[in-house]
Amino acid sequence: MPLNPLRLLPACLAVLLAATPATAAQAPSSPEQALEAYVGGLRSGRVELLQGLFVPDGQFCTLAAKKSPAVDCQRFADVIGNWAAQPDPAATGRVLDRHDAAPSMSAVTYELHFAGDRYVDQLLLYRTPAGWRVVAKTTTVSPENGAQ
Repeated sequence: MPLNPLRLLPACLAVLLAATPATAAQAPSSPEQALEAYVGGLRSGRVELLQGLFVPDGQFCTLAAKKSPAVDCQRFADVIGNWAAQPDPAATGRVLDRHDAAPSMSAVTYELHFAGDRYVDQLLLYRTPAGWRVVAKTTTVSPENGAQ
């Protein structure tokens, strides 16, 4: 029995229409919106929100404390679950600097207050068909109270 494309059309349209709102909600139209969603994911512990913002194979690097030259780097896919595991409803962030190298590429220096620490992140974001996504992040951390 051959398939009738007209019989499949309503089911295909229903699937596409059902997927549209979720896709639109995960499509930040600016680097600032992407970073607002980043903080929102940290506040709520929504790993799926963070996974939508950070490219899984993107690189996350942490600069070692106390002026050591050591840098520890991992893939986003390996660390995002840990970020979301301890939500912080009081998390906040703000853009310190933004430089657009091209209409679809932006470098952002971002200050994040999360889980009692202050992070200064250097993020590289690209505009994709799914919205702005983070492809690289290097961060340094210091306790909120300034103790090292």
